[in-house]
Amino acid sequence: MPVWNDSARLAKFGPKMAEALSQSELPVRWIVADDGSSEEEKTQVKKLVESFREIYPGVEAMCFRERSHKGGAIYSAWEACPEATWLGFVDCDGAVDAPSTVRLMEAALSSGAESGCVGVRHNSEQTPLQRPLGRLISFYLFSFLVHALIGIRFEDTQCGAKFIPGVGFREVAENLRERGFIFDVELLLALDQAGYTVNEMRIPWREIPGGKVHPLRDAWAMIAGLLRIRRRMRLGAY
Repeated sequence: MPVWNDSARLAKFGPKMAEALSQSELPVRWIVADDGSSEEEKTQVKKLVESFREIYPGVEAMCFRERSHKGGAIYSAWEACPEATWLGFVDCDGAVDAPSTVRLMEAALSSGAESGCVGVRHNSEQTPLQRPLGRLISFYLFSFLVHALIGIRFEDTQCGAKFIPGVGFREVAENLRERGFIFDVELLLALDQAGYTVNEMRIPWREIPGGKVHPLRDAWAMIAGLLRIRRRMRLGAY
């Protein structure tokens, strides 16, 4: 289970994740994946991981020399686990809390080796969605574009917690081209087209200030990514 890294946020989320994993007794190899940060940042990540190991021994740091973006860092960590039955990730900002992350893992494990489970942000009394109005509007607009351009069945492709069958990833990996914030859409589409079952679970989610995705700045790049995925889909790439 990689955690896409941001050390300031990881310092808050990591101990909670370590405690949740320790209490769950799930057989998880937890990789904290650093996406080409500075040497100072990498040193901080390694120190944090050492402190997490006192709570949950099965955690390690994987620091990449070159920046490969969010999807690239996650895929690199997954490729280091060629025998894993399930592969997954959770963002280290804590928007998806540690107990919800464990529940997603448990749901994936209970559904069979060729199935997975992904988090869905859906505002309800049981799964409150806490985010500013502007971000909420951009979320719904992007979801509309995903469904309109790609026709994907998933309610929410961008929630930062996903657990998928390892055999599925290894089957479709060579066809995955996106490495930025849009990588989730391509991954879920490829798995769906290949016939793998990925279930959805609505979970509580809250906006954490200081995120790396900026709707106005990144919108055009993400739309361009959707168009690339649609073009490859029409050519039968998935």
